[in-house]
Amino acid sequence: MTTVGELQRQARRRPPPSGWWTSTMCVLCVVTWFAAVILVITAAVSPNLMAALLAMVTILAAGIAWLFSALFGAIKYQAFVVSSILPVIVGLTFVAGEQRLPERAAWRLSEGALTDAAQECVKHSQSQWIGVYYVESMGRSRDGACLFQIGDGVGSNGFASFAPGTVVPERNRSEGATYYIPFDLPSDGTWHRYDYNYF
Repeated sequence: MTTVGELQRQARRRPPPSGWWTSTMCVLCVVTWFAAVILVITAAVSPNLMAALLAMVTILAAGIAWLFSALFGAIKYQAFVVSSILPVIVGLTFVAGEQRLPERAAWRLSEGALTDAAQECVKHSQSQWIGVYYVESMGRSRDGACLFQIGDGVGSNGFASFAPGTVVPERNRSEGATYYIPFDLPSDGTWHRYDYNYF
């Protein structure tokens, strides 16, 4: 025999999430995860402004779609767990980027190959992979550094390797001069980042 209390509890029960809603949330999570991975890896191994913008636009669009879907799922299905997956993905990606984990991993995987290439420093202007870095060009500068241009030149242009014991030149303020930035990844002290004075 069904009591009044049981009937009220049954009336308060929400229907299980529909297949289309669950599928939509899964697609949004996969798309966001894929865009976040591209954003983080691209920033670490081959900085590219266009790829970064496309990844951010994708994450933003998926986030807006997720907001409406999550509100619908929370109101109709009380599906809070499924709705929380996408924010967790974005949050973990942000933490990984802030801690520079992909960048540190890329350097650790590539330091040996870059060091070997720097010893010979054969000039080339065609793109190639050295370790996990996509090096646009490589060559020796007038001050003796072996320069590896990485990415499209947004921010630091790449890595510079000096022979052990070499005095690194101070920043030259003349237009077009190369200047060197202290290296912020674990190394033997021969590596710097480099950029140009454009003004």
